[in-house]
Amino acid sequence: MRLPIKKISRDALFFVAGAAAVLLFLWCAGAAWYTFPWRGTIRIAGFVGYILLFGAAIGLGFRFRKFRYVAGGIALLTILYFASQTPENRFLAVKWQPPWARAVEVKFLKDGRCHLSEMRDFRYRSVDDYDIHYTEMTVDPDGVAAMDLAVSHWDGLQAVAHTMLSFEFDDGRHLAVSMETRLPEGAEQGFLPGLFKQYEIIMLLTKEEDLFKLRTDFRGEEFYLYRTNATREQCRELLMLVLHGAAVLHDSPRFYNSLTTNCTTSLTPLLRWIRPEFKGDLRLLANGYSDELLYEFGYLAHRDGETFAELKARSRVTNSRGAADYSAAIRHRNSIDPAEID
Repeated sequence: MRLPIKKISRDALFFVAGAAAVLLFLWCAGAAWYTFPWRGTIRIAGFVGYILLFGAAIGLGFRFRKFRYVAGGIALLTILYFASQTPENRFLAVKWQPPWARAVEVKFLKDGRCHLSEMRDFRYRSVDDYDIHYTEMTVDPDGVAAMDLAVSHWDGLQAVAHTMLSFEFDDGRHLAVSMETRLPEGAEQGFLPGLFKQYEIIMLLTKEEDLFKLRTDFRGEEFYLYRTNATREQCRELLMLVLHGAAVLHDSPRFYNSLTTNCTTSLTPLLRWIRPEFKGDLRLLANGYSDELLYEFGYLAHRDGETFAELKARSRVTNSRGAADYSAAIRHRNSIDPAEID
């Protein structure tokens, strides 16, 4: 019995076209809801009208050719409007929530050092009770000795985490780095809004007493700190990438995106700098497993024969209990003698 090849091909093409139409419809609906300039009850009425018109045009387009042009026109206008939205025009008059109100400024000095100003240095009494304070710092890229990776889980979630870096200098100071969602006042972070240009991404360059202590001492997050095996030269080059990235973000803001431009994917170029052959891994999307991924790729320093589970248990950081030297206190369990490194 001969298979009706033409019929199968038509059915497959119809199925693919239908799936593409549904995906386009859903994306355009999200773009319309989150980015179109309607407000209040007008927003709801306008969105309902948009959905009905667009949905009808797509449905009728499968039977009548002229409606395909209507659906295509609506989709094209939606895409063009969405593409026209930039951080500069979308957040022109926005007021940011206090933790992300200021972006760090980087000035590259003639002697090779870098001066950082507008560095967040909040003094916390609880998660929501803090003194707003900013500081400045001059760093010498030639004096960076090591780099650490921090992974912080919240609400018991293991597949999701926030990843950060910290550079250690010869003089004992640390510079912590975090790519975060910059939220307007009154906004809450969500996955779907994060796909449709609702936030900016901001690079925080701070002291560990701000960035890490907030998580270990006040939020009570499940926090891990790992020493990487990056060489001094690699650390220097990575630090320069970070500083140049912060300078670019300050002058040319970028939208946060839940999938493509978030706290973990924004660090991927740094990983490729250490190992150019690194092409990425799906576990960077489920970033709660990023530390295990980096262990497998050989990025994390560990003792000879030490399994990842053993390294993770040793790298857990809990409440610093008000230690005078916070950075030293959170590293007392995971220090490694060079002779122990595998």
